[in-house]
Amino acid sequence: MATWHADPSVITWQFPAGVVKPGARPETATVRETLDETAVHCAVRQSLGSRLHPVTGVLCEYFLCEYLAGEATNGDAVENVDVMWVPRNSVTRFIDADRIFPPVLAALEEQT
Repeated sequence: MATWHADPSVITWQFPAGVVKPGARPETATVRETLDETAVHCAVRQSLGSRLHPVTGVLCEYFLCEYLAGEATNGDAVENVDVMWVPRNSVTRFIDADRIFPPVLAALEEQT
């Protein structure tokens, strides 16, 4: 699933994302942000690692999640322009492969 984030200077596709609140677990934030942004319930299957984001410099943690329920809808019209399911083998049509964290790209390729 990709969310289409609006920024006054550019619109880009990205995976659901959010801030981990103090004292919270990143896995909890992952499930919460996915639900808040997309109305999709998911469960974390595994960690895919972390990195300092090359553009923002923010420490990002990545997780592979399992779909549980829900229909993808835009749950955060302030941050997102649109939300849609994207077949795994089509993600790079929306997000350049060189901008995707390599372990995420590998997980997408393994699942196809």
